[in-house]
Amino acid sequence: MKEEGKLIDRLRAFLRAPIFAGDEEKNRIAGLLNPLLLGSFITVIFGVVAALLFFTAKLAAGILLGFLFLVTLAAKLLLQRGRVREGSSLLLVALWVVASGAGVVSVDGNPFVAVTVSLVVLAGLLLGRGPALIMLAASSIFYLLLAILRGQGVSTPAVFPITNISTWVVLTMGLVLVGGPLLQALRGLQESLERTRHANQELEARRQELEVAIATRTAELSRRTSYLGATTAIASAAGGAVGGAMSTVQQDTQSLLARVVTVISEQFGFYHTGLFLLDPTETWAVLQAVSSEGGKRMMVRGHRLRVGAEGIVGTVAARGEVRLAQDVGQDAVFFNNPDLPKTRSEIALPLRARNKVIGVLDVQSQESLAFAAEDVTVLQAIADQVAVAITNADLLRQVAESVEAERRLYAERSREAWQLFLRQNLELSYVSDAKGTNPFDVWEPRMQAAAQTGAPVHLEAEQGAVAVPLKVRDQVIGVLDGRKPSGVAWTESELALLQVLAEQLSVALESGRLYRDTQLRAARERLVGEVSGRIRETLDLETMLRTAAEQMRQALDLEDLIVRLVPGAQLQSGGEDAAQDAAA
Repeated sequence: MKEEGKLIDRLRAFLRAPIFAGDEEKNRIAGLLNPLLLGSFITVIFGVVAALLFFTAKLAAGILLGFLFLVTLAAKLLLQRGRVREGSSLLLVALWVVASGAGVVSVDGNPFVAVTVSLVVLAGLLLGRGPALIMLAASSIFYLLLAILRGQGVSTPAVFPITNISTWVVLTMGLVLVGGPLLQALRGLQESLERTRHANQELEARRQELEVAIATRTAELSRRTSYLGATTAIASAAGGAVGGAMSTVQQDTQSLLARVVTVISEQFGFYHTGLFLLDPTETWAVLQAVSSEGGKRMMVRGHRLRVGAEGIVGTVAARGEVRLAQDVGQDAVFFNNPDLPKTRSEIALPLRARNKVIGVLDVQSQESLAFAAEDVTVLQAIADQVAVAITNADLLRQVAESVEAERRLYAERSREAWQLFLRQNLELSYVSDAKGTNPFDVWEPRMQAAAQTGAPVHLEAEQGAVAVPLKVRDQVIGVLDGRKPSGVAWTESELALLQVLAEQLSVALESGRLYRDTQLRAARERLVGEVSGRIRETLDLETMLRTAAEQMRQALDLEDLIVRLVPGAQLQSGGEDAAQDAAA
């Protein structure tokens, strides 16, 4: 089946017109020549059938059709190899020879004259005006010679309609009438093609002009693209700084500051970018992140500038306004830094959050007049974005610390509650085996090890047994121990399933304990309400004390309960002592 499929695919590929990349003229000729070749194959097949049924000279017809088949096949092979003009010439010449010869030997040659005329048209379409004129002239000369021979009395094998010069003239006029419009159409086609070429050339020239314009516009927009890239990268870093885990908030804030200075220097090509934050006293602007080697040396030394007193950064930190020095040599506030000797222009922008300056973004360049008005706007927007991210990170850190404190407090209370519960319920243990589910009071060594370490225990000596601790908020409250028949080992999936079941059991036990505590609290509150209600049924003090003693003893299931008021003398003495203690 595969071989048959390959054979069919090859046949289809052979019958299709080939496509030549980048050569429209060759594709046009191939599109016209391929149907003509297929039609020639069909004509040969039809001719063979007609010759067998109707022709008397079967041998002559067979030779003629065989010649046509071989020539058509050769032309098809030339076409498949890309030699379209050679294939077209070969086929047209062969068809002309066959049509002319058939016109001579046939009884009525008029149909073949029409075929000859059609071949002139095909020559024009396939090969152009020159070959069409040549075929037109050859046909005219051929029929002229045939007419002359007929006029001289030379006999031919068949009766042909051209018998004298006048008939030749009429035939030639017919060929001219057909060839004239065809040549004109070909001329118009060539002119159209020429106009198309000129139009393509103009389009190509315009395309090149457009490419130049686009390149110029791209160069103009490259800086704005840098702005967008810097803003996007910083926004992404800012989102990570406030979206990390609670334990990494501070770390992410430092990463944000380092990312900001790196992105600004890379996107804009600045010599140095530094980021200062004010200390808690707002007295110093402390360098927190840099992008240059000189800046790194400054950070190692703990570089800081006094607010309002040192350099452009100190001035901006105090006033909260942008300070731009296009030529630092002429700026009286500029702080000459030996670690950054190549600085020629500098801009410092305040980091503002909630109407408060929390730091300064310092950018320096090796070129004078390096900062345009658009740079100032974009850098200030970046500075504001960073300030908001830092403030949000601080707020998130505070929230994280509060949540962590609450979590630790709840975990501690949960551990205390479980410890109290386990002290009150020393023997809560069950075993389930083939005999049923019953209480169990034996601690295996592996169970004790799991309870002490808080990790699953699977002893090599006991391959069929494994102990998994039950934990609630890191407090071990029990052990889940499973044992398989002797010689049967646990699979990884079974161990994983046992671990999951242990976790679910721990959650369920915690929920049960909370529900039990809630019920006890509700019962206690209900009991307090009932006792209080009974006590308040009267306003008589003696009755109230008697009722309180009785209700409290019954509620607490006590053997006896004494309620006694302090004697008046002791009460006065106690009051005086308290007054003296307060005065002391």
